[in-house]
Amino acid sequence: MFYPMMLGSDLSGSYASATATAAENDAREVRTDVELFKHDLDRLLMLTEALWTLMKQEHGYTDDVLNGLIQKIDQRKMAADGVAAKDPPVTCPSCGRPNLAKRTFCIYCGKPLSGNPFAR
Repeated sequence: MFYPMMLGSDLSGSYASATATAAENDAREVRTDVELFKHDLDRLLMLTEALWTLMKQEHGYTDDVLNGLIQKIDQRKMAADGVAAKDPPVTCPSCGRPNLAKRTFCIYCGKPLSGNPFAR
């Protein structure tokens, strides 16, 4: 078997250095990707808020209408995923609205949902 340390050279050190450099480059790339995702998410939130404001102004919709539609879509998703059959919705202790059992935060108010910490 080949052991670089037996040759008297520091090949293991250069390997570690190269590996560390590659890891740093990968981490830098991931940070860049995360920043791009944050930018995209901020932009989507701004666009969504602008569209909802327009719908309220032009058509008279209310936040209650939007929340009702969100709940209907969420219930359809639960039924399509089969989640409704095995795990009933979890009621948010903060706002009282139903959420998928697999969620860790309320989709309406953003507060943490109490539930099984080991559930996936």
